[in-house]
Amino acid sequence: MTGAVLAAARVSVTGGRLTWASAPPVVLRRTGPRQVHVVAVGGGPLGGDRLGLEIDLGPGERLTVHSAAATLVQPGRDPAAEASFDVVARLAPGADLLWAPEPTVVCDGAVWAPSVRLEVAEGATAQVVEQVVLGRAGQAGGRCSSSVDVTFGGRSLLATTTVLAGGDPALAGIGGTGGARSVGTVVRVGAGPHGEDGGIDDDVLWARSPLDGPGSVLSVVGTVRGVARVLAADGAGVMSSVG
Repeated sequence: MTGAVLAAARVSVTGGRLTWASAPPVVLRRTGPRQVHVVAVGGGPLGGDRLGLEIDLGPGERLTVHSAAATLVQPGRDPAAEASFDVVARLAPGADLLWAPEPTVVCDGAVWAPSVRLEVAEGATAQVVEQVVLGRAGQAGGRCSSSVDVTFGGRSLLATTTVLAGGDPALAGIGGTGGARSVGTVVRVGAGPHGEDGGIDDDVLWARSPLDGPGSVLSVVGTVRGVARVLAADGAGVMSSVG
């Protein structure tokens, strides 16, 4: 853990006013009336880093959060040390949140453990769009254990963890990603498509499952560009520039 970075940022919208606080390496920049971008400075994250973001939206408020560039996760001094980025969002009734960062690339030897926790009041809506890429071009990719936990109206709606590892024969095999380099998800809460559908193309396959409540989960597996294409077609508006 020597040299590990601990950093957290906070953003809130209440009474029509957007306020935020952040410090390197997680820096927030306001890019619109109801929009902020997360700007990573100083490189990384590296193994051992613990990063976080808290979001609070008041009644009827809305916010879109993007990242300025792809996140590149690399191993730290301790090969076993994981890096993490924990997002916690609390939405009051009538609030609306879109969390849609650029793709995250998990390099060879890196261990990545991000999480998203949504506390959504009844009448509020949220959408989480994420894309993970296993390794840079020519790499197998490191290990990623990504968790999403959602409550709606105080009731648990979704609790899931997806584990990926490009160098693991089981997780990268036919029972896992099937050798695909990228995985994407869209979690919708409170609104949006709630039915079940799916499809397959030359470089990507996807499936949407309804939740036991107001929401759905879209899962996408395939090439980097194929996954980005499906996410964009789904209305997420996230296009990958990762090779």
